[in-house]
Amino acid sequence: MRRILILSLFILPASLALAATAQITAQADALDLKGSYVEARKLLLDAVPGAASAKEQAELYWRASRETLNLGDKADDAKKPQGDILALFTEGEGYADKAIAADPQNDLGYYWKSSNIGRWGQTKGILNSLFKAGPMKDLLVKELSLNVNRTDAYYVLGQLYRELPGWPVSFGNIDAAVSLGRKAVDLRNAQFQAGTEKDLVYNFSNELAKTLWKRNWSADKRLAEQKNKTEKLASATTALDKGSWYEASVTLKNMSDRDEAKMLVQAVVADLQKVADRNADQNKDLKKAVDLLNGW
Repeated sequence: MRRILILSLFILPASLALAATAQITAQADALDLKGSYVEARKLLLDAVPGAASAKEQAELYWRASRETLNLGDKADDAKKPQGDILALFTEGEGYADKAIAADPQNDLGYYWKSSNIGRWGQTKGILNSLFKAGPMKDLLVKELSLNVNRTDAYYVLGQLYRELPGWPVSFGNIDAAVSLGRKAVDLRNAQFQAGTEKDLVYNFSNELAKTLWKRNWSADKRLAEQKNKTEKLASATTALDKGSWYEASVTLKNMSDRDEAKMLVQAVVADLQKVADRNADQNKDLKKAVDLLNGW
């Protein structure tokens, strides 16, 4: 009896710590949706010493990386000094490194490391963006090797392939960017319908629309090129290659890229305007959609 009691003294604190960490991450996620990034980050970092395991620490650290990136974006929007903005993205990358070290099998550490690296490069300038592109791609490919259904990875890869120059300078490819963007949108919609994801990410549609606008193919070219891609999709073996040729598997609407781009963004505006209590991300996505339409 005494042995059971002693054993329970070791098990009970661990189980309480697990429950406490899950509660803290849920609170931090709720704060993130409200745009309370400072409060969320403090909550997460204060909880690290009490985490029951390295895996629990990784859950806290990748979220701290997310909050720090959001703070960097906020500082950028407020036109803060570049050094302050860069310091936040560097700090965010550091938290992602700690998440990866704590649990190398948690794919979200790689995602948020890549995201902070990308924002650092964007803030610093085009040459630094080019310099950071390779490491970003490698991190996202690693993430997909751990979780082939992580829509965020396809979403960021689509933007990388859209914004970067092509060979021989870099690996940019506008057609692959469209496919990767479509993969992110379609997979997230499927996950939402199946109930495996709680929310849609409307910015996936915004970014796909921007990519379609840049590609600017006619309806006829879309259909003709899609036939040429079918064999390449069939022979693709990696998640990145399958994502890069994904459009071959889609029944395209009989319209131009730019007509589809407008349709996608109009749908985002219509859907989000119906949401009475939009969160911080939804407000940003709505503003971006409206700005895109006004710019076109």
